[in-house]
Amino acid sequence: MDQLRRIWPFIRRYRWRMTFGLICAMAATAAAATIPQILRYAVDDLNTRGIVLDQLLGYGGLLLLAATIEGVLRYGQRTQMIGASHLIDFDMREALFARLLTLDQGFFNKMHTGDLMTRVTNDLSAVRMFLGPGVSNLAGSTLLIVTAATLMFLTSPLLALVVVLLLPMVAVLFVVIGGRMRAIFRTVQDQFGEISTRAQENFSGIRTIKAYAQEEAEIGVFREANERYRALNLRYVLLSGMLWPIIGLMLGTIGAFVLLIGGRMVATGELTVGELVLFNAYLAQLGWPVIALGWTVDLYQQGSASLLRISEVLQRRPAIATPPGAPADFIVEGEIEFRDVGLRFVYEESKEGRREALAHQHANHTLEEHVPHPGAPEWVLRNISFRVPRGSSLAIVGATGVGKTTLVNLLARVRDPDEGQVLVDGYDVRTLPLDALRRGIGYVPQDTFLFSVPVRENVTFGRPDATEEQIEYALTVSRLSNDVGQFPDGVDTLIGERGVTLSGGQKQRTAIARAVLRDPAILVLDDALSSVDTHTAAEILAGLRELMKGRTSIIIAQRIATVKDADQIIVLHDGAIVECGTHRELLEYGGRYADMYRRELLQAELEEE
Repeated sequence: MDQLRRIWPFIRRYRWRMTFGLICAMAATAAAATIPQILRYAVDDLNTRGIVLDQLLGYGGLLLLAATIEGVLRYGQRTQMIGASHLIDFDMREALFARLLTLDQGFFNKMHTGDLMTRVTNDLSAVRMFLGPGVSNLAGSTLLIVTAATLMFLTSPLLALVVVLLLPMVAVLFVVIGGRMRAIFRTVQDQFGEISTRAQENFSGIRTIKAYAQEEAEIGVFREANERYRALNLRYVLLSGMLWPIIGLMLGTIGAFVLLIGGRMVATGELTVGELVLFNAYLAQLGWPVIALGWTVDLYQQGSASLLRISEVLQRRPAIATPPGAPADFIVEGEIEFRDVGLRFVYEESKEGRREALAHQHANHTLEEHVPHPGAPEWVLRNISFRVPRGSSLAIVGATGVGKTTLVNLLARVRDPDEGQVLVDGYDVRTLPLDALRRGIGYVPQDTFLFSVPVRENVTFGRPDATEEQIEYALTVSRLSNDVGQFPDGVDTLIGERGVTLSGGQKQRTAIARAVLRDPAILVLDDALSSVDTHTAAEILAGLRELMKGRTSIIIAQRIATVKDADQIIVLHDGAIVECGTHRELLEYGGRYADMYRRELLQAELEEE
């Protein structure tokens, strides 16, 4: 019942198709059940009257008619039920994909891409197989077994009792073996997800693998994961393979008993030859339904395990969502304020969280002093307060891993703060519609993600309706126009997966063009110039300064030259703001910012020499 509750919303849309298929199955069962009856009368007539050609042709015609009617009805049964399963599969895949896109970033930090791909492909296929061929066979087989058993009891209770007593033994073994099969199949799917993840990461990171000559090492790791998958599959196949010998053994045992007992009853006159033929005909008809039930049990175990994995995603609610009562007509204007914001991180939530924890501690020289216990919440940010007036610019500087990216992620609600408030235009971001909030923010991350589509589609990702003049302007501001002419097909050049055919600087400039084209009220540059040279960075900043006029800007950078013209600069250290002011004020203060500036100047002098 729990499995039906999970999938009922999808089945309900096609319940009439399933019902019509069930009606066809019932009618086909009735047609199939008449065939042994025709054989019974035919044999008895031939036994008493001898061979009469007209009678033979009549009985042959009736058998052909019954078989034709059964075939047509089985066709209707399968097309309706299996067709409905494909439609359910389509709806479930769409719902699963839509739910995945609405889930928060924390969910994806905990899940592997390969595992999610397995749920969208293999798991859905297993559910479809059970709902289609599985349910179709279950309906047809069950109806035929019940009908045949009833007619057999009416013919000879003793012989029917032999069949009915032996068949449940098969069902008991199905239950025992099937429960184990279900548990193993789930581990098989989990392991397949791990293999998919490993393959996906290797294909995406092929440059790094080749650069470090780690091909053999990665092949070895994949081989181990694949061997575990093979071993689990072998265990599953061994259990699944036990069903078929059991079915053959049971059917053979039933056939032997029917022949032994039925033959003696014919000899004593308790049973006619035609009735014995009828029994054997029904027994032959029961062969496939019992095999089909075994296969259906197999499909159910797979589908049930897969449905549980799919339901884990479908029933999950995003931690970050638009709250009830959010203003529908909200438009971001650009004023930003952080009020006593604090954020904790449970570092063992994910591998990424653990890496961020270690980077955070290393940057602040606290790794030896304090290593967080697994699962222990640690304050990444604490008592963060600042205000960015509409149309002004804010720069955030600090050591690597100090929490700069985490801070700006709170603005677009990638995660909500554990204490304090983040306000946009005077509204707490947790009270605003999520899509309207994020539409008003143009974000350029350091780790740029590009799709394997032409450059034009990557640039217009947030504005598919952009004109050629707007696209050209975005390319000019980002200085990507300097490289577009060198591409084989210009702006329509197809780039590789994740932008692999572009350099790091070209990828960052593509991301900047994408943000510029969106024309956001708030522009966030998260170390977005780290992969371009100083000269190009200066050109891009010159173009962005014109764009930044009248809009709020937040710039995260390692180079002081990138942020020195900001209206306000804050310095993060150990999860807190330790300095705040303009470039000149911070230099006069002589603190961390001044030290960073002096080191940058010294490095520039050394590079020139």
